[in-house]
Amino acid sequence: AMPVKHIVIMKFKSDCSPETLEEARKNLIELKGKVPGILDISFGPTFKHDRAQGFTHALVVDLADASALEVYATHPDHVAVITNNLKPNFEAPPLAMDYEF
Repeated sequence: AMPVKHIVIMKFKSDCSPETLEEARKNLIELKGKVPGILDISFGPTFKHDRAQGFTHALVVDLADASALEVYATHPDHVAVITNNLKPNFEAPPLAMDYEF
């Protein structure tokens, strides 16, 4: 089985407070200790906006394999971050891609 890279490109509302974004970051990064199969995780704002098409942040998660991606997708701690920290603060739906590497 090959590892999987899970990439999510997000567009947060312009009026999101720094505290809201920091809580989202913290809760995403902490998924590494909670969801089995996460090898690495990173999240942050873009510092180049000329080609970002209004998207503001990116999440990159390395997972053990495609089955670990399925576990991650439905894991209660992951779903909680989406429900509490991400969706209410999005200006638009995120882009997401997954590939084996």
